[in-house]
Amino acid sequence: MEVFSMIKNAVIGDGTNPITQHFDIGRHVASAGPEMVWKIYDAVRKSDQKEASVFIFDKKVADKLYKPKRKEAVSEVLRKCVKNLERFQHPQILQVYHPIEECYDSVAFASEPVLASLANLLGNQERMPTPIPPEIRDFAFHEMEIKYGILQITEALSYLHNTETCLHGNVCPSSILISKRGAWKLAGMGFLQVARDGKESFMANPWTNKASKMVQPDLDYIAPEVQVDKRCFYVSDMYSMGITICAIHNGGRSLVNSMYNPAEYTKGIQLLSISFGDAASKLPIQLVEPVEKMINRDIRYRPTARLFSLLKFFSDSVVSCLSFLDSLPQKDAGEVTTFYTKTLVDTIPKIPKKILYQHVFPFIRDELYTESDKLVHVIPPLIAIVQNASREEYRLKLMTEINKLLAMPKNALVTIALLEKLDIILFKTPVEAHKIQVLPILYNTLDSNNSLAREAAMNALGAIKQHLDEDSIKKMVLPRAKAIFNNANNVKVKMNALMCIDRLLDRMDKSVISDNVIPFLTKIEPEDPEIVMAITGIFRHMMTDKRCGLTHALLALQVMPSLLPHTTNALLTMEEFGVLMDLLRDMFDAIDRNRRNKMKLEAMHDDETIRGSAPNIIGMQRHRSAAHIDDIKRSREKDHSRHFLSVDHVSHPKSRTGREQANNHKREHRVEFYIEECEEEQENHSPAPSTPELKDRQRFTAASPISQRRVSNHSSVNANKGEMNKPHYGSGYFNQMTPNTPRRSQPSLASLSNSVMALFQSKLNY
Repeated sequence: MEVFSMIKNAVIGDGTNPITQHFDIGRHVASAGPEMVWKIYDAVRKSDQKEASVFIFDKKVADKLYKPKRKEAVSEVLRKCVKNLERFQHPQILQVYHPIEECYDSVAFASEPVLASLANLLGNQERMPTPIPPEIRDFAFHEMEIKYGILQITEALSYLHNTETCLHGNVCPSSILISKRGAWKLAGMGFLQVARDGKESFMANPWTNKASKMVQPDLDYIAPEVQVDKRCFYVSDMYSMGITICAIHNGGRSLVNSMYNPAEYTKGIQLLSISFGDAASKLPIQLVEPVEKMINRDIRYRPTARLFSLLKFFSDSVVSCLSFLDSLPQKDAGEVTTFYTKTLVDTIPKIPKKILYQHVFPFIRDELYTESDKLVHVIPPLIAIVQNASREEYRLKLMTEINKLLAMPKNALVTIALLEKLDIILFKTPVEAHKIQVLPILYNTLDSNNSLAREAAMNALGAIKQHLDEDSIKKMVLPRAKAIFNNANNVKVKMNALMCIDRLLDRMDKSVISDNVIPFLTKIEPEDPEIVMAITGIFRHMMTDKRCGLTHALLALQVMPSLLPHTTNALLTMEEFGVLMDLLRDMFDAIDRNRRNKMKLEAMHDDETIRGSAPNIIGMQRHRSAAHIDDIKRSREKDHSRHFLSVDHVSHPKSRTGREQANNHKREHRVEFYIEECEEEQENHSPAPSTPELKDRQRFTAASPISQRRVSNHSSVNANKGEMNKPHYGSGYFNQMTPNTPRRSQPSLASLSNSVMALFQSKLNY
């Protein structure tokens, strides 16, 4: 057969391995197997462009063995390894994509994508490419990776021991491969033994220098009973596993350093307890005692693989979640749905980022392109990953897949699930990609015929409105919301459209509201109370938010005329009618308040214009007013003396004469305060009196009975009221106003003086 194989390969070509017909082979990345004889290459399967890894053994490596039988023994061990891998289908055992292919100078097979062997990542660079790939050179294990990796290999051994009744025979770092998803896979099954007749012990060949190292297990990890008693058991694999755990935490160094010498191995076994004592401090505290039992020379103390996997050390929610993902194909649909929608979503915040993107996300990404009925269950964990990612992580690791998902055809349930979380996606997506990558799903859904999807899109607008610019709202969203309202026959759909418009008011410009929203609302002639209340709510929103620009002109000319007919709607309840009327009253009040304030401002502006343009006239009026004040005082003193001698002064207060006296007294009181104001005005705008005439006039005014009564009245008021002054007409009213109080415009002094003179002239005539 060997001769025929050689002839066949010679006829086929130049010695190129036939596996190249099925795979495009890329760069050399790692090594594995006994003496690291397998070179691992990145590859892509030609039939479906699926990523893979190709393992190639170059037979020239065995040329140094000289003897042909030894060369063939190496190839035979490697063939057995691949055949045993094909035999087993387990999540923690390396999956073979293509069986072994052989030519004159090489042996090859293909497997799932592999990053490297555990030995490579622990520092063994034998038969590695130069330079070392950066992903391997800079690799660092996370504590959770090691914990879950140990559990994965233990579960693989448990499967071999209990289900397949097989002994692995070479558990060591070179037999453990790390997939590109971060999963630990058990390989190196060239020394596998199958139990016969139900026996749990196996015959074993001790390690010897007479055979090549390539055809023997790694001496540093062989159990003592194999080397001493030439027998082995299932727990012999557990010994090798215990030494491997120590090597992982000990910088890749085994507790036994035999240097491929059986005599040195024996010495190392005798000093094993001392070596473990030095390494125990580097182990997790929960593993110290179990590992110490695993490497005990007495096999009775060693735990089985199943028992070891039940340690509390592995009772971790993250570990359980990762384990479920690895065994996903064996789970039923109900378990998968619950896991994706609940368990995984709750666990994602606890998963380290490295494991999340390397191990978890690839599973979800693969599910995105499977059957659509499964896709809806993958959306919640996908959104949870997006939510827990930084913006940089999202841009580098997630955005491409999210954009593909948004653009691909989807059923309504998937679309609704995405729209419900669209705000999270928009928050993580760069602003420049919003209109191109994310928002089209929203616009397309608003145009769809599916009512549930449209409702989800309108509900999403409230959450994403801060990501919409004015142009998008005006041209893309608002016309669609109007169309949905106008085309809908369902009150609920119309309500959703109005609520959508209400949510977006804060993001609209005043011109958009006045030109598009208000005319649309005023043209609606609803009979359903729900629609009336929705419109009322929108106008109430506009009333309370000044940014909406609802002026009193819009209220009077457009809004109120459209709302008033609703007051006759017989379908309105008492509460709904009250809400409508309250809004109308507030609108009336707003019109009244705004109109009055505007008129007052216009009047003040006109008065200020007159004052500013004629300062000389005002000065002349002040000069004239001084003479009028003197005339008023003299006429009042004469009138006072006349009334003092009159009988009417003591008449009954309810008589006509008494009422006239009371009214005259009030007028005198007002004139007194006006005189006081004028005098203060004169003091503020004229120099201190210096002429004898002015001094005599001041003395006369101070000594007059009217002035004395005014002073006594003011004293009594201040005594009764304390520091608080009651507002009066005249200077006292304005003096009480604070600096911040708006001051009403005052008439000129001349006009006031003329008015007072006319008043008293009519009184004297009467």
